[in-house]
Amino acid sequence: MRGLDMKKDQSFFLCHLKDSLLPFIQFPIGGMMKSDVKRLANEMNLQRISQKAESMGLCFIGKRKFSRFISQYIPDKIGMIKSIETNETIGEHNGLHRYTIGQRITPINKRISSSKPWYIAKKDPRENVIYAAPGTNHPALFTKSFQTELPHWIHNIPSVLKQTGVYQCDFRFQHKHRPLPVVISLADNCTLHVSLPIPIRSICPGQYAVFYDGNEVQGAARIAHCGTSLYEMNWTEPLINSDLILNMC
Repeated sequence: MRGLDMKKDQSFFLCHLKDSLLPFIQFPIGGMMKSDVKRLANEMNLQRISQKAESMGLCFIGKRKFSRFISQYIPDKIGMIKSIETNETIGEHNGLHRYTIGQRITPINKRISSSKPWYIAKKDPRENVIYAAPGTNHPALFTKSFQTELPHWIHNIPSVLKQTGVYQCDFRFQHKHRPLPVVISLADNCTLHVSLPIPIRSICPGQYAVFYDGNEVQGAARIAHCGTSLYEMNWTEPLINSDLILNMC
């Protein structure tokens, strides 16, 4: 179940629990807001805990940059950064693993004239090329569907999905996002096709889609690949950064 404090809810990260473990797990403050937990801690003279700074990001990395940390395990490999519109080289990168979809970059090709900032729209591992798009709301950054790998269901596959091949539920792919209603379709190989109600920005392969029925986590699946981008669909309507709609803080 999701915690009462939506900004501190940890259900997103617990989506791979097995139902056999649930009888042995308790969440004693799941029904409280963090502000109330801090107030109680102060009343119990536990200021050392209540006034402790929150950990942000990956705590085991410390103050190191993530790119420096990950490069200890994945070797750098120089490649080109190209415009997704013209295929013109606008810069170079030192490893696909250092960059993520939606990340802002600075072109080094001075011949590139654009009043808009550039963002990573696509990565091609085979060619070791990053494709970037000008503008935070460029259609190449958005999609309306994605495909997953085999899902993990905490209890069992939802009966409606098993019987009809279609399931309406809520989903999140970032823990600070509000749940968004989606339609799940069961593919022949038991993977999932997820249809989104609005164009969503910067969904990345490798992220996890977590599925909810109300406040209850049903399961999750790793995103295998995104559907056709709106740029490839020749989308011409104005777009709004979906983070502005989905972010809870």
